[in-house]
Amino acid sequence: MPLLVAVLIGAGVGILGTVLHLHFSWIGGTTTEEGAWVLPWGAVLALLLVASAQLWWTLRSSLAWTGGVVAIAAFTTAMVMGNWPGLDTFAVAANDYTFAVVPGPAIAGTVWVWGIPAVAIITMLLAQPLLRHPVARD
Repeated sequence: MPLLVAVLIGAGVGILGTVLHLHFSWIGGTTTEEGAWVLPWGAVLALLLVASAQLWWTLRSSLAWTGGVVAIAAFTTAMVMGNWPGLDTFAVAANDYTFAVVPGPAIAGTVWVWGIPAVAIITMLLAQPLLRHPVARD
């Protein structure tokens, strides 16, 4: 049961994070030619969503591995949605062309997709000392 719930939570935050991650703001102008830079605040909020869901389910289930499953399911969902066939586009490729033409979505997508594994590892390390340990019996 904890495995199924972890997969469902991960898929849910993967969907929500993929929809949320493309919100960004320009700081200092509206193009990189003007010296502006992109603040990918949607991707940061999406990563906080993954971390909080992962931490919550790890502590709720008292099983360290369930947080990893949440993160794997979120990453898998983000990758599937990013490579979805058809006209609906949930992600922009991270290559030289997209960084030059549409840097905002390219940066936000890179932060989102490659931030999930980083956040997963950090959250798993933070959750370890917080896990409940069984009470010793006499």
